[in-house]
Amino acid sequence: MARPKREVDAALTKEMKARGLEWQRFRDRNKLSQKFLAEIIDVSRRTIQSIEAGKIVPLAGTLKKFEDLRVKYENEGKPTGKRKQKKPNDEGEF
Repeated sequence: MARPKREVDAALTKEMKARGLEWQRFRDRNKLSQKFLAEIIDVSRRTIQSIEAGKIVPLAGTLKKFEDLRVKYENEGKPTGKRKQKKPNDEGEF
């Protein structure tokens, strides 16, 4: 059963779009995919898409995780979202 749509006032819509643009710029600057960002802050990729499109407001916990991550990247200068590949151990297993 579909939930009824809520009306959103113009100020909130503008804020949601600005927040989405902020998230997208953060990802672009740090070369992170939506999928990787979603894994880091423990949400779905679809949630990241919806936030960036200005369709939803992130939950407080999600917003806190994003802000903590952003501060960490700014302070520690994390250059990329690429993961390190696992190396095989002595028996050739990963």
